[in-house]
Amino acid sequence: MQRITRREFVKRTAVTGAAFTSIPAILAACGTGTSTSNKPSKLTVAAVQGAEDGPLKKVGPMYTAKTGITIEIVEFPYDTLFSKLVTTFQANGSSYDLCMMDDPWMPKFGTMGALQPLDSNFGFTRDSDIPSIVYDVGTWPPPSGPVPPTEQSKAKHLYGITIVGNVEMFMYRKDLATAAPTSWDDVKANAARFNKANFYGYVIRGKATNPASSDSLPILWSFGGDVFDTNWKVKLDSTESIDAITFLTKTLKQYAEPSADNIDAADRDRLIAIGQAFQSTTWPAEVTGVVEAQGSSQVIGKMAYIPIPQGPSGKGIGMMGNWLLGIPKGSHNGSAAADFIKWMLQADNMKTYVQNGGIPTRTSLLNDATLGQTNPYFPALAKSLAAPPNWRPRTDQWNAVETIYGTAVNQAIAGLKTPKDAMMSAAAQIRTTMQGAGYPS
Repeated sequence: MQRITRREFVKRTAVTGAAFTSIPAILAACGTGTSTSNKPSKLTVAAVQGAEDGPLKKVGPMYTAKTGITIEIVEFPYDTLFSKLVTTFQANGSSYDLCMMDDPWMPKFGTMGALQPLDSNFGFTRDSDIPSIVYDVGTWPPPSGPVPPTEQSKAKHLYGITIVGNVEMFMYRKDLATAAPTSWDDVKANAARFNKANFYGYVIRGKATNPASSDSLPILWSFGGDVFDTNWKVKLDSTESIDAITFLTKTLKQYAEPSADNIDAADRDRLIAIGQAFQSTTWPAEVTGVVEAQGSSQVIGKMAYIPIPQGPSGKGIGMMGNWLLGIPKGSHNGSAAADFIKWMLQADNMKTYVQNGGIPTRTSLLNDATLGQTNPYFPALAKSLAAPPNWRPRTDQWNAVETIYGTAVNQAIAGLKTPKDAMMSAAAQIRTTMQGAGYPS
């Protein structure tokens, strides 16, 4: 999620206004919440402004009608929300009872001890209708993959629950292709086959830092490469990683749009929506917001959505971009906040959330044929969550690492460096950064 980068998408589709209060009880509720002791009159939610919190704003009044508790949503742009939360957590402030968090923020907030554990404090357990990875991404320390050195002795707890089930997927023109691409070799073949003047075989989202990082990581992982191994050893200069970036920046670039090093997700979506490109990666909000948008898109019903194709590793690995709800440690209304999260997770309430534009995590909803008619990517998202997808490395150094890596990929796309030189340089810089933060050399 949680640019177009997801960040630009958030900014460009932002809903103005700082707060949201209840509307009349006529909107009332599907389902019931658990009882709340010391019931407050209001719960304040710090949220990202735009597409990600829009559906939450629509269902909040239903909870108000059922419980009498106003859900006040205080919105911030993406970067401002992160800074605001860090400042609040450092002060152990009580301004917010709930906070929306992009999943790469969990390492920072988990390391800070900024959140209340949902399992031990409020009795949250796993629901078999929700993929395990959804709970894992909100758990700290991470239950799989490398664990930061300072966090290895901590007990694992659930600190965040996904309410926006983003996973990066793949889209292509099903009206032109005879079959879905199952591998990146198929992607390459289709790119070559359909590429022509003013119609691009593949769209590269190559703008520096987060866009280039997000676009390339599923390819990197599917080729067997990675940023780190399980012991925090940098792997970007491995053969697999260099092969993956070479495939993107040399092989696919032959069939890509001009100036791919300046392209972000909004540009990619526009090219797809006006019928000038065959295929690319995508995020759920891009599908409903642009690619399948009634009244503006020229390709409605012509696109297919699938999980990330397989690479030489034998796997196709999508990237998580979940947005989570957590309870700040400083909140005085933890019990009521936990009740609201539990209410959001109930199947009937999550279905209403979906009908208001939300991206669910329940497998039953993602496989609901009726919901799939208006959300054609739902089956692909269900498969992507079950695969499961990967998350960005669980370290509070990720922002610095992503800047280095995403800049290097951009340089390779722009032809400023060879893919090998770009990855070798990035690997060296990341090693220095991680060593300075106390990670093994």
